[in-house]
Amino acid sequence: MTASEGWFTGMSVIVTGAGSGIGRAAARRFAEEGARVCVADLQTEAAESVANAIVAAGGQAFACTADVALEPDNTHMVDEAVRRHGAVDAAFLNAGYGGWALDALEGGIADFDRIMAVNLRGCWLGIRSVVRAMGPGGAIVVTASAGGLTGVRSNPAYAASKHGVVGLVRSLAPTLSERGLRINALCPGGVRTPMVGIPVQDLETGPDALPMVAYGERAHPEHMAEVALFLASRRSAGINGSALLADGAQTSVLVPPPRPTGSP
Repeated sequence: MTASEGWFTGMSVIVTGAGSGIGRAAARRFAEEGARVCVADLQTEAAESVANAIVAAGGQAFACTADVALEPDNTHMVDEAVRRHGAVDAAFLNAGYGGWALDALEGGIADFDRIMAVNLRGCWLGIRSVVRAMGPGGAIVVTASAGGLTGVRSNPAYAASKHGVVGLVRSLAPTLSERGLRINALCPGGVRTPMVGIPVQDLETGPDALPMVAYGERAHPEHMAEVALFLASRRSAGINGSALLADGAQTSVLVPPPRPTGSP
């Protein structure tokens, strides 16, 4: 694909949590579609690795170290994108923290606070920062979760943070619409990412040949990247304030709870 054919040719795009998983796959695809990408991640080496790989493949990208839970880091990230690229046309606010298997009754308060700081406060700070640099036509995509539409028994704090993300997106959509901007939430189900302990395994296929996600199986980061690109593109101009579920039918049917021990 040549730059003239790309969905994002000449556009400035920020991707957070871009050092691995969904963010990494999305950063690479944005660049393949002609975007100039700010590859933001808490892990400097991971961000630099992704940015360098994009540049080596002929794309445009730079790495930016950012803890999305901190306002100065969000401000710096956006300022750098504007300084280098002149504006911010789209943002994929994907950075997240799992803190898996956090017991709501026994888990540590510090763990709860970190989940909320990254997932919910980070989302709020990121939106505030990128909106200041966006003109009409801009689009924001935020990674929520299927657990932000249902629940996560093993980690209520994570589910609560993602419910908050969906609430922010839906609540802000009318206000941002008045500025000519769109905002939507991407709600993945299970995805093969380092955050859940699965090493990076790139799919050796292009976006037009991605395999279907079988029911009960985890998606690949590349599946979610394509949804993020669509929501950030002008091809989804009619979608605003949506929480788009992309879970491979994971939550499509009722799964009965296990029977109590000794029950008939």
